[in-house]
Amino acid sequence: MSMLARIIGHMRPLRRQMALGLALSVTASLASFGLLFLSGWLLAAAAVAGLGGIAARNAFNLFLPAVGVRFFATMRILARYLERLVTHDATLRLIGRMRAWSISRLAPQAPALLARQRSGDMLFRFVSDTDRMGQFYLEVLVPVASAAICCVVFVAVMGAFSLSAALVLAVGLVVCGGVLPGVAGALSVHAMRRISRQQDTMHADLTEVLQGMGEFMFLGAGQAVQARIAARAADIRTERRRVALIEGGARSVMTVVTMTSALGVLAMADMACRAGALSAACLPMLALGGLAAFDVLAPLPAAWPLLGQVHMAAGRVFALCDTPPSVAPPALTRCPDDPSCLSLSDIGLRYPGAERWALRHADLSVVRGERVALVGPSGAGKSTLVNLLFRFYDYQEGTARFGGVDLKDVDADIMARHVGVVAQDFHLFQGSIRRNLTIACPTATEDAMWQALRVARLHAFVQAEPAGLDTLIGEGGVRLSGGQARRLAVAQVVLRNPAWIILDEPTEGLDAGTEHDLMTALLSALSPRTTLVCITHNPAVAARMDRVVRVEGGRFHEAGRAP
Repeated sequence: MSMLARIIGHMRPLRRQMALGLALSVTASLASFGLLFLSGWLLAAAAVAGLGGIAARNAFNLFLPAVGVRFFATMRILARYLERLVTHDATLRLIGRMRAWSISRLAPQAPALLARQRSGDMLFRFVSDTDRMGQFYLEVLVPVASAAICCVVFVAVMGAFSLSAALVLAVGLVVCGGVLPGVAGALSVHAMRRISRQQDTMHADLTEVLQGMGEFMFLGAGQAVQARIAARAADIRTERRRVALIEGGARSVMTVVTMTSALGVLAMADMACRAGALSAACLPMLALGGLAAFDVLAPLPAAWPLLGQVHMAAGRVFALCDTPPSVAPPALTRCPDDPSCLSLSDIGLRYPGAERWALRHADLSVVRGERVALVGPSGAGKSTLVNLLFRFYDYQEGTARFGGVDLKDVDADIMARHVGVVAQDFHLFQGSIRRNLTIACPTATEDAMWQALRVARLHAFVQAEPAGLDTLIGEGGVRLSGGQARRLAVAQVVLRNPAWIILDEPTEGLDAGTEHDLMTALLSALSPRTTLVCITHNPAVAARMDRVVRVEGGRFHEAGRAP
């Protein structure tokens, strides 16, 4: 199936509204044509009647054509306004559908997809490419379809008066509506592709610069990055100038062809008038009608190059969204019977493209209410437990059961109800402390938020701030220290109160006193039925757990309690 056919497939739920928008566009164009067509006849016929004497003036019916002129003028205004309203609304709805569909296809691929793609490139595809695909209806389909329908009507109306004039008009419309836009599109396709590639790279670069501006400055790479982005921007401007020149040249040639066609129509009408087949009043009518017929072709020089942009954007989006997820969704989703125990037996997990097994012949059993510390060297596979539980990556060997149900039958959304995680690379959202806590638990009361902050030992800081819970933390928590940001992430999990809590280095960045207070408050606040798994390198934190499991060589080794 072609890219454009797939876009049209996404348009089907909106087909009635889109058909209405196309009908209104055709109506507005026909009304504009009818206005000039009838006005030309009215002015010429009135002049002829005026020169014919009193009897001719009295016999001339001015009222009926004047009503027709007003009708077409009013119809053109109303139809054009309603067309803009309907088509833009349909376009926005289509863009919304495209984005919702794309995120539904991308979400199952995370986080494996994010490991292969630059975040700026992903953002550009999700925002700009889906927007461009949604514009296909408004800026390509409607202008092309409206022009095709109207041109047939224009030629038919012209043919009712003069077949030769209609033939001249048809040739001019084909040249301006098909040949010139097609040539312009073919000449600009290379430039459009280069613009697309440079924009992709530049947006990804800009995102990285904004996210790591401090690091670029520390490394002394700021000027080099700035120069690279400026060079890409200059290249984009050059290619856009080339596209504008091609489009402008096409419009200039269209103007010449339009005037030539109008003169041709007038010449054919004059020949018919001399032969007695037409009245003199029809000459300006057909001439003005010939000029008005070309107005519907005005958007086409921009529509054809845009069609190439839409095709490239669709290719990028569909290629990304059609990538099969690293973990196949469960054929039959089941809920854990008792979301409190985990059993791994002879598990083998190897990440895509990796030669070394992250886990191999690994066995682990965790029961309800246990406090377990996972220790071991970096890269030994401690954080792999989270990827396995949420099935971000699938295991290739062994069996894993959570709450008595095979993990391959449990959806990630179901796991999220029972398991709360503070990852080592956690993310905080732009906005206030209240907003971040509300995202974690939308139904939480303010008292519950304060209690969670007390457990995380962050309440004193928040109380000292003038805005309290409404204190802004900046993008990614940039206005907080590393330790404060981590404690806010802990507060989010505490507020959710899941059956399982997994903390990855929860005390990183904390001094010894704060670390002790945090772990004491956390262990005291947790229900005896809550299972806690703490991934840590800190012996003091591991010593507070019921048991310590060392991860090494891709296996879990019981280590008792830390000394």
